[in-house]
Amino acid sequence: MPLYGSQNVDTQYQSAIEPNLYCDTVLIPGITYTEKYQRGPAGQIMVHKLDSGAEVEPGTPGRDFKDEEAKDSLIPIVFNNNFQKSRKIYGVQASAVSFEMGEEYLADALNMTKQGRQYSGLACMANEGTLLTDTTLVTESNAISILTTLRKKIKDNKGKANFAMVSTEIYAMFLKLLGLAQVMDPAVQSGELMKRFGLHILECNSFDKEEAKYYNSANELKTVDLTGIDFIVGYSEATSILDNFELYRLKDSENFAGTKAQVEYNTAFKVNSPKQLIIKKHTVARQATPSGT
Repeated sequence: MPLYGSQNVDTQYQSAIEPNLYCDTVLIPGITYTEKYQRGPAGQIMVHKLDSGAEVEPGTPGRDFKDEEAKDSLIPIVFNNNFQKSRKIYGVQASAVSFEMGEEYLADALNMTKQGRQYSGLACMANEGTLLTDTTLVTESNAISILTTLRKKIKDNKGKANFAMVSTEIYAMFLKLLGLAQVMDPAVQSGELMKRFGLHILECNSFDKEEAKYYNSANELKTVDLTGIDFIVGYSEATSILDNFELYRLKDSENFAGTKAQVEYNTAFKVNSPKQLIIKKHTVARQATPSGT
């Protein structure tokens, strides 16, 4: 108990809660990934990718067609990444505090689950996208040049580019180099978009995890180091992130007097067009490894 001189004084607990801190949202449908292959209930989605066959070259008029057989490949998108968070709230605890424990812990569980899902999505992008071999250190003098070069590489692949995730350090450089003018996008709840060179530039404070994990389409658990990433530049339809189950509930417990705050996502991650997703690191990349190795 606090003392004022020799006098004990009261302690009071606030009903307001100091908010926890979470990663900014950078996985944004239509901006950094696509949900277009979401089609009804399934544990796996197979996407056809056509083989374009031979190049078309000119010939002389008055000739027959040369037929080519139809040919394609299949891209598997598997719902094999499950994210859960459950918090036990005893009734005696909830009745002894002045804030709504259930609602507060449920909101926290949702944010923590979405944060874990985002780390896995970034791990998939970093592992399945095209890694740039150039590990040049990004500075104020070359930051814009490197960004436009990454965009150019995607265009040279006959692809499209409309976003760039950048580390917090590089984003600070861009604020200085490109100015402070921001464009808010209604899809973004926790961050801002700066649009330059036809790219939505997003500050990513999730490049801080050494062992981000996800299950790939072959059901292999991959561990990916995100800490060396400077840029992820790509097209919003190059990566598929799909959910086939979502749960957000307060549930009365059958085992104790109280409730459980529970959140669950079941998610598929797949880079379906690696040529349209370029990753730039400033360190030599370690190959993604199975968990525990």
